[in-house]
Amino acid sequence: MFKKFAGIILVGFLWLLVLPISAKAQSENDLTLMFGGDVMLGRAVRDQIVKRGNNNGAWVLENLAKSFKAADFAFVNLESPFAPGPALGYSLVFRADPKHISALTSAGFDAVSFANNHSRNQGNLGIQTTLDLLRKNKIKIVGAGLNSDAAYQAQYAEAKGQKIALLAFTYNEKTSNTFQNRSTIAGLNTGRMKTEVKKAKASGALVIVSMHVGTEYTLKITSQQKNFARAAIDAGADLVIGQHPHWVQPVEKYKGKAIIYSLGNLVFDQPWSKETQEGAVAKVITSNGKISKIQILPIKIDYAAKPRWMNPVEASRVLKRIGLAGGVINL
Repeated sequence: MFKKFAGIILVGFLWLLVLPISAKAQSENDLTLMFGGDVMLGRAVRDQIVKRGNNNGAWVLENLAKSFKAADFAFVNLESPFAPGPALGYSLVFRADPKHISALTSAGFDAVSFANNHSRNQGNLGIQTTLDLLRKNKIKIVGAGLNSDAAYQAQYAEAKGQKIALLAFTYNEKTSNTFQNRSTIAGLNTGRMKTEVKKAKASGALVIVSMHVGTEYTLKITSQQKNFARAAIDAGADLVIGQHPHWVQPVEKYKGKAIIYSLGNLVFDQPWSKETQEGAVAKVITSNGKISKIQILPIKIDYAAKPRWMNPVEASRVLKRIGLAGGVINL
């Protein structure tokens, strides 16, 4: 019993340190990067936004927006294409209303991965609309483009003079809930990934690889996840961030680098289990151009749409589940 409460107290103390209103790193030469999991702005999430009356997507992330905006760089996986008109197909075919781009802009996201199994849900119109809308709002798109080369190549950002290279890849996205087969999304091609990572690393950038892969609704990490992530680190990546399982999964330290296998959901309408209503944000700190510390900050999704930071007791349970008591990875 004492150990249980001691652990909760420790997590609560760490929460005071890792979850300030401002997410800036303490040294002016260091960077703070914030990474979230799956963001789906269609279906019941869209209904919840509309229900609020002002049709303003900013409502969805208003509990977390201050921390994301305070970071030097913020990134999520966009799980739903933007497209006008009614959604095509059935319930597993997503469409986000273009007006709800404010969900991303209000939280200050600098880039999104669009390499996932739902990117093609609205066909060519959805891909083109999403690319145009994100670019118009100065949000970088990773893992997608108008052709294969554009989809696979790194996208670059800069913060405090530090160059950041972003790459994103997904498992075979040509599933039954898609409507076209053009090579506009970066697949889980290990050879191509290694080539692009090496090229980005040679530019002197901090290289971040996003991978959308794994088995849904489980803590178990697949060999496909592990092999792809480790190959990315071997090729020179500084960090691998995963999504798709819809559960938070464990973190692995491999050759002095971190692999976060899944951050779970950030904005999603999956209220049928506690695990799908829980996710995490990775707060990554760099020192002297290298990643020195990562803090895993659990979130809870309310109203099947709106995440909030967990309290220490809730967070302790999630961190214990993934074997990361305290929520801190030192590198």
